[in-house]
Amino acid sequence: MAAGLGLAACTSTTPGLASTSTSTGSQSSAATSTAATGDGAPKVATPKNLKAIADPCQLLTPQQIQEIGAGEPRQEKSQWGEAKCSWHNDNLVVSLAPDTTQGKGLSTVYANRDSLSNSEETTVGGYPGLRTGKISMACSVYVGVSDNQVFLGTVTVRRDAKPEYKDRCAFAEKVAGMVLSNLPPAS
Repeated sequence: MAAGLGLAACTSTTPGLASTSTSTGSQSSAATSTAATGDGAPKVATPKNLKAIADPCQLLTPQQIQEIGAGEPRQEKSQWGEAKCSWHNDNLVVSLAPDTTQGKGLSTVYANRDSLSNSEETTVGGYPGLRTGKISMACSVYVGVSDNQVFLGTVTVRRDAKPEYKDRCAFAEKVAGMVLSNLPPAS
C-alpha cells in the first residue's frame, strides 16, 4: 500500500500538483514540531482527527465548496482503498483523499519520496506537508494532520475562471487549509 500512496499524485486520472504554503484556518504554527520520524517526516505537535469525518465529501463545508468554485461531489476509492471525494465542473476538479488506515501519516509519503516527481516540503496552516507531481494544470499536497493520519489534496484547473486558480499550488494549499479548519483536535 505504501507504494500506491506515493504514486497517487503522479499516476492518478486527475493529475496532481503541489502547492505553495499558505496559512488558512485557525491552525497555529506550533502544529509542526522540529522533531522528525526516522524517514525524515516532521512530527505533528498539535494533531487533528481526520477519522472524525467519516464521509470525505464532508471535509469541506458547502460554503467552502461555493467559495472555491467546486462542482458536485463524487465519492470514489483512493489508491489505498479508503473513500475519497472529488468535486468536478467545467473549470475545476478538487479531490480529497484521507488516509486513516495505513497508520503512518506523512511517513509513508516520505518513505516513497524518491519515487515522487518534484516533491517539495511545505507547511499548510502550521501542519507539515509535501508537494508532489507538480504539472501545469494541477497540483497535489499531502498534509500530515497527526503522526498517523494524512490527506492528499489535489486540484486540477481546467479553465482559469478565477484569478486564484492561476497558482495551482497556492490554491491546493488554500483548499487543504480549509480542510484543516474543519478537523477537530485529536483526543
